[in-house]
Amino acid sequence: MAATIGASQPDSFYINQLSQNFDSTQLKTEVDTALEKLVANPSDPSVLAKYQSKLSEYNLYRNAQSNVVKTFKDIDAAIIQNFR
Repeated sequence: MAATIGASQPDSFYINQLSQNFDSTQLKTEVDTALEKLVANPSDPSVLAKYQSKLSEYNLYRNAQSNVVKTFKDIDAAIIQNFR
């Protein structure tokens, strides 16, 4: 679906759709579950390691999302610049 200028829904723009493709509730749920286990047993090093692992995985995922969206934004800006 092509985005149109002045679209009524902000989610109808391509960059927003691309960003939403990265939304994964599974990773967020895993981080939340690991945090709950850590809060319940903060002195267990294996629980802390599991939480750190899940949080790191989630951060990598979000960084990838950010980088993809920024790359497309930069490409679009370059295309617009070439029309000037």
